[in-house]
Amino acid sequence: MYKALVLQKCVAPSRRTRIGIIGFILVTLAAGTAVAQETKNDKADGSWSGSAEASLVALSGNSNIRTFGLGGEATYDPGEWRWFGRFRHIETASDEQLQARSRSGLIETSRRLSGRIEAYGRGGYLRDLFAGIEGRLTTEGGLAYLAIRNAPHSLRILFGLGVTREKRAVGNKLVLGTASATGRYTWEITKTGTLTEEAVFVAGLNGGDDWRFTNEAAATASLGNRLSLKVSHRLSYLNMPVPGFRRTDSILSTALVTNF
Repeated sequence: MYKALVLQKCVAPSRRTRIGIIGFILVTLAAGTAVAQETKNDKADGSWSGSAEASLVALSGNSNIRTFGLGGEATYDPGEWRWFGRFRHIETASDEQLQARSRSGLIETSRRLSGRIEAYGRGGYLRDLFAGIEGRLTTEGGLAYLAIRNAPHSLRILFGLGVTREKRAVGNKLVLGTASATGRYTWEITKTGTLTEEAVFVAGLNGGDDWRFTNEAAATASLGNRLSLKVSHRLSYLNMPVPGFRRTDSILSTALVTNF
C-alpha cells in the first residue's frame, strides 16, 4: 500500500526530467490560478511577513521508505533595517534507518544606502549528509543592487566577500576565503501565481578550483487566502566534492505552504 501526501526526491535530473519539471510547474500555476479564491489579503499591515511549508512522501509494504521536509522563512522590515531568516530540514529513512539528512539556516540583514543600493551581512549554516558535509558555517558581507524593480518583475543582485568553514565526512576541515555573487528574481505571473529563482555562485580565494553553485527555482500557486501549493527544484554543485560523493545533488519538491 502506498501513501503519498506530497513528493520530495533527491536525484540528478536528466533532460527528460527537466522538461517534466518545467511542465509540472506550469500545470501547478494554471491549476492554482483556476481554483484560487479571488479574495483580498486580510493580513494586517506590519513589519513581519513569512511562510512555513511541509512535504512528505511515505511508502509501506515490501519496503518502508519515508522522506520528510520542513521549511520556513520570515522577514522583519521596520523601515531602516531589513532582517531575513530561513530554515530548511530534509531527511530520508528506509526501514526505520536514517539514510540521509540535510539541514540549513540563514540570517541576513541589510540597510538601504540609496534608492537601489543596500549594504548587507549574512551568516549561514549547512549540514548536508547527502553530500558528505557534516557542518558548514559561512559569514559574508557586501553590497546589494536592485537591478529591476518594475512590477511584476524584480531582480536583486548581491556581491560579497566572506569566510567559509567546512567539516567533511572524509578529509580535512576546510577554511576558505570566498567571493560570492547572488541573484534573486521574482515574477508575479498572475494575482495568484509567482515564480522565483535564486542563484548563488561562491568562489574560493585560497587558490585551486574550489567553487560552488546553487540554483533554486520555485512556482507558487494560491489555493486560498492563506494556503498555497509550491513546486521547487534545487540544484547544488561542488566542483571539489567530498571524496566518494558526486559533484551534483538536486531536490524536486512539492509542498503545502501557509503564509503569515
